[in-house]
Amino acid sequence: MALLGIANWPDFLTSLLAFFSLYLIISISLNIEMGYAGIPNFGKVLYFMGGAAFSGSVAIRVAAWLLNVKGDPIGLDNFILSYKLTQLLQSNVPYSVALMALTIGIGALVGGLLGYISIFPAIRLREDYLAMLLLGSAAFFQIFLSNYTPIIDGPYGISIPNLFAWAGQYSTLAATLLIAGFAAVVYLYAERLVRSPLGRTLRAMRDSEAASEALGKDTVTIRRNVLIIASVITGIAGALYTIYTGDTNPATYDRVTWTFWPWLIVIMGGAASNAGVAVGTFVFVFLLDYIDATKIYLQNLLPFDVTWFEYLLFGSLLIVILMVRPQGILKEKPSATMKRSRIAGVIDRLKGAKASPPKAEPEPGPT
Repeated sequence: MALLGIANWPDFLTSLLAFFSLYLIISISLNIEMGYAGIPNFGKVLYFMGGAAFSGSVAIRVAAWLLNVKGDPIGLDNFILSYKLTQLLQSNVPYSVALMALTIGIGALVGGLLGYISIFPAIRLREDYLAMLLLGSAAFFQIFLSNYTPIIDGPYGISIPNLFAWAGQYSTLAATLLIAGFAAVVYLYAERLVRSPLGRTLRAMRDSEAASEALGKDTVTIRRNVLIIASVITGIAGALYTIYTGDTNPATYDRVTWTFWPWLIVIMGGAASNAGVAVGTFVFVFLLDYIDATKIYLQNLLPFDVTWFEYLLFGSLLIVILMVRPQGILKEKPSATMKRSRIAGVIDRLKGAKASPPKAEPEPGPT
């Protein structure tokens, strides 16, 4: 008997954790850009797509070379080659781990490179023009991938070997835990970043770029570095997604899923609040997965096609959030520059100095 309309809770929870972690990685990177630095990046799918496509393309080619398996990595032979490589990797854990590291490294490298290329011509543009340029760059790159076959066979995509084949029936769970581990690292990195002097510089640049430049901050270089770092993180998310799904196809990298949904998460959770983004990510992914798992039941209750239900729900939720609580679920809080215990000690000393009467100066003696 299905509980709350979900027949298979273990698979549901595994999928929930995997996509929560993926969206958390992307949303945290967007929060660094938009929430803390004030950079409107509407091209997140560009770096995700690049990391996913190139890492998958390199992974299957390197795996075939390491394991000495002949076959075409693209075209009709791709599935046969991928199947043969998966069979060999079942008993070869070191190669599997090495290929995983290579895949993630390629995703990070390509994400950072695309971030540098896309931002370099427009680093001095105003926010609105920068947003339009990044949005257009993402659309251009998707068209390029869909028509240039040597990378991932154009619109058909390619399959890659299962790098967790050695885990047997727990391969999906192992891939999920890998993604969750990276999400935890990214979250801790973002928390450390925003509490550092650089994090305070990002907030100052966001609030008043002119004032930051007057204080000697190179805002152009800071914006460039922030975008490159966030693009590296997003590229890693793309590589992890390829490892999790076992294939890469340009049709799956659409703007709604990998750009507008992360924007919704950041706005809903709270810009410039990593904890708020984490809460917003969980709410979004849970609702999205729950709707997907119970569509068969919802179809009989809705007066329209259930396919559009999630768009109507999240669009309405976004409007309500902006009207009722525009700062998000958890609003931005000032970050302490030193430990709370040290701050409390400074306050106590100041209070003690204020409470004690000033010492009387000695009267001058006779000259």
